[in-house]
Amino acid sequence: MTTPELWMQGSTSDLLNHLCQSTVIALLAWLLTIALRKNCARVRYAIWLSASIKFLIPFCWLSSLGAHWARRSVTHTGQAFYFMVEEFSRPIRQAQLSVPHSASITPATQALPIAFATIGAIWLIGCAILLARWIAGWQDASRMAQKASPLAEGREFVSLRRAERKAGIRSQIPLVLAASETEPGVFGVFNPVLLWPIGLSRRLDDAQVEAIMAHEVEHVRRRDNLTAAIHAFVEALFWFHPLVRWMSTKMNEERERACDEKVIAQSAKPEAYAESILKVCAFCMEPPTPCVSGVSGANLKDRILRIMARRSGVKMSSARKAVLYAAAVLILATPIGFGVLRGQSSPSATTAASQSPIIIQDLPKYEVASIKATAETENRRTMMMTPDGTSMHGVDVQMLLQQAFGVESDRILGAPGWVKSNRYDIEAKVAPEEAPKMEKLKVEERREMLLPLLQERLNLKYHHESRELPTYVLVVAKGGPKLTQSKPGSPVPPPSNTPGATPGPGGPPRDPIGNRGMMMMNPGRIEAHGGGMFLLSHALSALVGRTVVDKTGLTGNYDFSLNWTPDESMRNLMGGPGGGPEKGDADPEAGGPSLFTAVQEQLGLKLESQKDTLDVIVIDHIDLPSQN
Repeated sequence: MTTPELWMQGSTSDLLNHLCQSTVIALLAWLLTIALRKNCARVRYAIWLSASIKFLIPFCWLSSLGAHWARRSVTHTGQAFYFMVEEFSRPIRQAQLSVPHSASITPATQALPIAFATIGAIWLIGCAILLARWIAGWQDASRMAQKASPLAEGREFVSLRRAERKAGIRSQIPLVLAASETEPGVFGVFNPVLLWPIGLSRRLDDAQVEAIMAHEVEHVRRRDNLTAAIHAFVEALFWFHPLVRWMSTKMNEERERACDEKVIAQSAKPEAYAESILKVCAFCMEPPTPCVSGVSGANLKDRILRIMARRSGVKMSSARKAVLYAAAVLILATPIGFGVLRGQSSPSATTAASQSPIIIQDLPKYEVASIKATAETENRRTMMMTPDGTSMHGVDVQMLLQQAFGVESDRILGAPGWVKSNRYDIEAKVAPEEAPKMEKLKVEERREMLLPLLQERLNLKYHHESRELPTYVLVVAKGGPKLTQSKPGSPVPPPSNTPGATPGPGGPPRDPIGNRGMMMMNPGRIEAHGGGMFLLSHALSALVGRTVVDKTGLTGNYDFSLNWTPDESMRNLMGGPGGGPEKGDADPEAGGPSLFTAVQEQLGLKLESQKDTLDVIVIDHIDLPSQN
C-alpha cells in the first residue's frame, strides 16, 4: 500500500480509538449521574460537561504530554502497567488487509481513498450545517440585543440588581427591552445582556418578576452560555454520534434544574416561581435561540412538580465528593501516567550509549573513508564489499542507515529529508593489517562496521523505541513454492549494465566473500541468482514500503525472476532521482500483474498484512557528511 493509504488507515484507527474512549467516558458519566440522582443538579451537569469536553481531547494528547514531561532512563519499572494502559488507550487495532489470492489489490487500494473522501465529505456537510445553524441563531440574538432599548429603572431593574447581590455578582448585567415576543433570556458569553420582552411585565407580579430575575442571574453566574457554546461545538463535530445528541438533552435538563434549585434555595415562593414560568411560556410566541439561556426548557411538567414540591438536590457527603474527585483525577492521570511510563521505558538500554561513538568489539574499524557527492547525471547505485572494505556508488544516507542497523526504511524515524535525496560515492578501507580479518566476517558483521563510520563522519545520534507498525509476512502460498534451487558451484552472472539497475536492498549485487549470490532490481523486475529469502524479503520491503518478515521456512539459495507492473512509487524508488527507467530501458508490460499477484503466481509465495510491535530507530541528530 502507498504511504497516503497507510496514513489514512492509521488516522482512521486513531479516530476510532478516540470515539471508543469518549463513548466509554460518556457511559461512565451516565452511570455517575444515576448514582448521584438525589444530589444537586449542578454536580450532574458538571459530569455531563466533562464527558462532552472529552470528545475534544483525545487521550493520546494527554499521553504525549506525559511523555514530554518524562525523563528518559534505562529503567523498565512499571512495564506491565504500561502495556495494560496501552491496551486500554488503543482498544481498536488497525484492521489487517487481506490480499486476494488470485487478484490484484489495485481496485481495493483505489477504492480506499474514494471511501475516505466520501465519508469525509458527508461529515463536513453535517458539521457545516450545524455550525451554520448555530451562527445564524447567534446573529439573530445579536440583532435583537442591538435593537433593544436599555432599561435603567422600574421594578424589573430593581429586581435584577437585588438578584445580582444575592448571587454575589459584582459586575452589573445590562437590562434591555426587546421588541420580539420571545422569552426573557441572557445573551452573550463574556459580556452577557439580559433580554426582557416588552409587555411581559404586565402579566407578572413583583414576586414572579423577582423569581425570573433570580433564574437568569443564575445562568450568568454559572456561565451557562459558555458551556453551552462548548457543547454546541462538540455536537457540530460529532453530529453523527447518537450519544452526543442525547447528552445535549441531559445537559439542558440538568442546567435548568440547577437554576431552579438555586432559586428555591433563595427563599422564592415556589407557587410564584412555577406560575411565572407558566406565564412566560404562555406569553412567548417564539422559542429562544440556542445562544440564549432562557426560563423554559427541559420537561416543563416535571419542573413544575419539582418546584411545587420544593424538591432540591441533597448536598453531597464527604465520601461521595472524595469518590467523584478520585474518579476525575484517575481519568486525567491515567493517560498522562501512561505517557510518563512510555517516555521512561520506550528507549532501550542503548540510549545513553548511542549518544556517543560506539566501538564494536572484535570488529575492524575503517581507517580511511572518502565521501564525495555523486554527479547529478549519474543514476546508478551500487554497493560492493571489497576484501579490505566497501565501495559504494550513488547511495543515499538512508540506505547506509538501513545497512548499519539491519532494518527497513519504515523502521528509521525522525531523519531529515536530505538522507533520502542526497547521494554519495563512498570508499572505505581498513588498515592493511586488518584486511585478513575481513575475510572471516559475516555480511551482518560487515554492515555493523558502518555504524561507527556514520557516528564519526555524520555525528549520528539516535535511540531505540518500540512502535506498532504495519508489516507484511512472506509465507508459502497454497500449492508450494515455485523456486529453482541454485546448483552448488554454478557461476554467478555479472551485474547488469542497465543504468537503472539497483542492487537488492538486503545486500550488494555480488558478495565475493560468502558467495551468497546476486540479486538485481529494475522497475517491475527482480532477477536473483543464488539468492535466499533473506534478500527477497528485503527487496520486497523496499517495494511495498513496509517491513517484510520471512516466515516461509525456506533456507536455501534459489534462481528466480519476478516480473510485475510497478506503480509510480515503485518507479520512483528504482529509477533514482529522475524516477522510472532510463531511455532505452525495457519498460514493463502495461497491464501486467501487480507485485502481490506476481509473488504468488510466479514464486508460489504470498504476502499477508499484519501489525507487529517492532524496534525502531529514532534519529535524534545527523549532519551532512563532510566530503573529502
